[in-house]
Amino acid sequence: MILEDRRGKSHWVHSRPHSGAFRLQPHRDSGMARYERVAEIYDILLAAPEPMSLAALCRALDASSATVKRLVRFLREQLLVAVEFDRERKGYAIQASAGTAAGPVGPAYDSRELSALLTAYDLLDQIPPGLFRKETAQARTRLKQQIYRRPTAARSDLKDRIRLVMPQNRRVDEYRFQAVLTALTTEKRIKIAYRSRTRNAAQTRVVSPQRLTFYRSNWYLAAWCHVRRDLRVFSLDRVLSADLTPIPAHMLAAKTLDARLSTGYGIFEGEADAMAVLKFTPESARWVADEEWHPQQRQERLPDGGLLMHIPYSQPTELRMDIQRYGADVEVLGPPSLRTAIADSLKKAATQYS
Repeated sequence: MILEDRRGKSHWVHSRPHSGAFRLQPHRDSGMARYERVAEIYDILLAAPEPMSLAALCRALDASSATVKRLVRFLREQLLVAVEFDRERKGYAIQASAGTAAGPVGPAYDSRELSALLTAYDLLDQIPPGLFRKETAQARTRLKQQIYRRPTAARSDLKDRIRLVMPQNRRVDEYRFQAVLTALTTEKRIKIAYRSRTRNAAQTRVVSPQRLTFYRSNWYLAAWCHVRRDLRVFSLDRVLSADLTPIPAHMLAAKTLDARLSTGYGIFEGEADAMAVLKFTPESARWVADEEWHPQQRQERLPDGGLLMHIPYSQPTELRMDIQRYGADVEVLGPPSLRTAIADSLKKAATQYS
């Protein structure tokens, strides 16, 4: 809820929820600047190599001296940031006492926000060494600061307590990644040698990059294939070589990409043209009920506590792998082709233990 003062301006004020977490909320407070301004002055003071005068802060923030003083007071009183005025050098600075770090500015995060920050940081950190990695260094640093900020006087190092594990991460050659990224950003065609896992034989393709996606610990390139004259998805770890060409790329509309890439199941392209019906046992339903397999999935609770899930898909490859993770705790009711494929796979697996 946004409250306004008598001049009709919205303000941010600190509040301490019952959980004990720090959170910045919009609220009524005499002349208090928005949170973005508070974060801005904090970052300026934190990065300053020496104390900054009031005039210097006014110029950096493009604000009046009264506003700067209110921001400093907010940092001190509401966020417990140790902002001191050095009388000898006549400037403000953030002081870090022995054994403690200055309390930073930042909201308390819920699980979804923290997961998003961790994922964004890890995604940028997965970029191979090279020019683009240097370009994202500042973004990674700022993300890391946001993730591990704790506005308390006695704080522990959250980087030792929070982890985002990316299992089965596939390595991508930095030069090939750079070539693909350059082709994507400059809208140029690129010539690649690609070895798919199904054929295990290298093929040369000229493609027009459309979209780069980091999905399940791997990078995938959606591109218009000029050999197949259709949209294809390539796993970057299977690209053997990538050479940029000066030929303009054949670009597809964003709506077309979304229709082909977002309606099927998983990373595979193609508009959904089939519907899987899965019946989960009461035990597995406790877990599955909270999972999103597809944005357009439908769920139905059964009288015995089980769960029916309807999932649209185009290619069944990835869906089959996810279904088989649940073994005997799920039954495929349809379509018949998917039910038969799962049954055959489970029979083959069982013969290895008989």
